[in-house]
Amino acid sequence: MKNMQRKSLLDVLLESGLEDLETAKALASLRTPGASWTNEVLNSGQVDEIRFTEQLGLLFNTPVETLNISRFDRAALSALPSRFVFKHHILPLAVSEESLRLATYDAFNGMARQLAAQLANGKKIEWVLVPRTQLLRTIKAVYGVGAETFEELLQNTRSLDLADQEGAATDLNADADDPEASVVKFVNQIIREALYERATDIHVEPLENDLRIRYRIDGILHEVAVPPQLRVLQSAIISRLKVMAHMDIAEKRLPQDGRINLQHTGTAIDVRVSTIPTVTGESISLRLLNRDETRSFGFERLDLSQEQADLVRRLLREPNGIILVTGPTGSGKSTSLYSFLSSINSVERRIVTIEEPVEYRLPGVSQIDVKPEIGLTFANGLRAILRQDPNVVMVGEIRDVETAEIAIRAAMTGHLVFSTLHTNDAVGGITRLLDMEIEPFLVASVVRAFVAQRLVRTVCPDCAEWIEYPEDYLREIGCPIPPGQKFRHGKGCESCRQTGYRGRTAIYEFCAVGQGLRSLIIQKATGAQLKARATQDGMETLRQDGWRRVLRGQTTVEEVVRVTQSDELLAETD
Repeated sequence: MKNMQRKSLLDVLLESGLEDLETAKALASLRTPGASWTNEVLNSGQVDEIRFTEQLGLLFNTPVETLNISRFDRAALSALPSRFVFKHHILPLAVSEESLRLATYDAFNGMARQLAAQLANGKKIEWVLVPRTQLLRTIKAVYGVGAETFEELLQNTRSLDLADQEGAATDLNADADDPEASVVKFVNQIIREALYERATDIHVEPLENDLRIRYRIDGILHEVAVPPQLRVLQSAIISRLKVMAHMDIAEKRLPQDGRINLQHTGTAIDVRVSTIPTVTGESISLRLLNRDETRSFGFERLDLSQEQADLVRRLLREPNGIILVTGPTGSGKSTSLYSFLSSINSVERRIVTIEEPVEYRLPGVSQIDVKPEIGLTFANGLRAILRQDPNVVMVGEIRDVETAEIAIRAAMTGHLVFSTLHTNDAVGGITRLLDMEIEPFLVASVVRAFVAQRLVRTVCPDCAEWIEYPEDYLREIGCPIPPGQKFRHGKGCESCRQTGYRGRTAIYEFCAVGQGLRSLIIQKATGAQLKARATQDGMETLRQDGWRRVLRGQTTVEEVVRVTQSDELLAETD
C-alpha cells in the first residue's frame, strides 16, 4: 500500500462529510498513543463511513470494494489464522500460488500489514479497502462467532476448567488468558454477540452431525455462523452453560432450569436457562432480560392511540375487577402488564404479583416467583396474597380452573386483578373462561376488559424508503388506506441484517365488557356473536390497529398481514 500523499488528512475529512473546519482540524491532529486514527475518526460519528473509505483509497492509491458474502471465496480463509483476522481486522479475499488478496479498513495500520506479509509466505499481497462496518460483519459471517478461540478450544477440550463461583455475576468482558479457559471465552463471545445483535433468545441445538446456534431477533430466528466442526465441542459448551446457570452437569436425562447473572458493559443482564434432552443430545435455550429496562416501563412505552390510552386509564381507575391480556408466548403481554402496574404504582396502593418466573423487578412492588416443586403454585400463592390485603394483584397466567376461580373471587371482594390468557384474540378470552366452566354470570360481572396484542417489526430507520402498492393487493388484504398512498419500507442494510426491520412495537385489540356484551356472555353466545357485538361497540381488531401503524410509517403492510393472518383465518372460520 504505497502512500501517494495526494491530499492531506484534513482534505480526507472534509470530503467525507465533515463540514466544520475546526472539528476537522482537531480530528486530523489526533494522535492517541496505542489507538488507531481511523477508528477514532469513525468512532466520532462525524464522517460518512463509505465516503471516508473512498477518500482513504484515493489517499493511498488503493482500490475500494464492496464485499458480497454470496460470492465470497471461502477457500481463501485458510490463508491467515482466524485469530489474526479477528485481532487485526484483515480478511483474505483470494489466494493463488503467487498472490494473496487482503481487505482492511485501516490503511494506517502498518504493523498489521507487516505481520500479514510474514504470514503470506512470500506471496505478493494485493490490498483493498472496505468500509469498517461491512468488513467486521463479513468476518463474523464467514468465520463464525468465536472463530478466534476455536483453535484453542480444539486443543484444550480435555483440560477445560468449568468451575464457576456460586452466585457470582459473570462478566462477559473479562476473558481469561489461560488457554484452558478458551471454552469460557467462546461461550462469552456467543452471548456478547447475541446482546450486540439485540437478540432476546439464544438456542443451542445439537443436530445429528452439527451443533446449530440460533438467535431470536425481533421475534424471528436467525442461524448464527459458527466455525465448522463445532459439534465435537458440544459437551464442553453445554457443560459451561449449565455451570454458569448452576445446574447439575451430570444430569443429562431430565430437563433443567436455571439462571445466570451477567455483567455486560456496565449493564446487568438476567438470563433464564432451560435444557431439554433430545435424541441428539441436550438442547439449551437462553432468554436474555435486561434489568435496566425496568426504568422504561412507563405508560408511553405502549404507544397507544388516544382512544386506547383513554380506555386503559379508565380501566386502571376501576377499584376492582379483572383485566386480562391475551396472546401467544412472546407477544409482549408481560411488558404491557408491567406498564399498567408502573402507571398505578404509588405509596397508597399495595401491589403484589405472582409470576413464573419474575422477569423484571419493579420498585415498590412485592413479587413472588412460582415454585411448583415445593407446592408454590399460582393458586396457592394467590390464596396467600389475598391474606396480605393487597389493592392490586397480578397473576402471571391463568392456566386452570382453580386459579381462575380464586382470581374471580379476588375481583369480587374488592381487588383489581391483572392476568394473562393464551388465546388468539380478545373475545377468545371470554370463550376460554367459559370453557374452563367458569359461570357466565361471574365472567360478565367481574371482567372489565380483554386486551389482545401482537408484536410487529418496525421499519429500519437506516434503510427506510417510500414505496407504493398495487390497488388490487390493498383491496385483497382489506387495507383501508387509499390507493396512491406511499408506504414506508426497509430495503435492507447492514444494521438490520438485510431484513428491512429493526425493533418491534405492539398492536392491540381492546374489548371492553359493556352491557351488551355482558348479556351475550350470560346467554353463552358463540364466539362469532361475541365478536360481532364487540365490533359494534367500537372494538378495533388487531389488523385494523396494524393499519394505523402502517399509516404512521412504523411498520409495513406485509408485517401486519404476517402477524395477523392466523387471526383473520380464524375469524373467517367462525
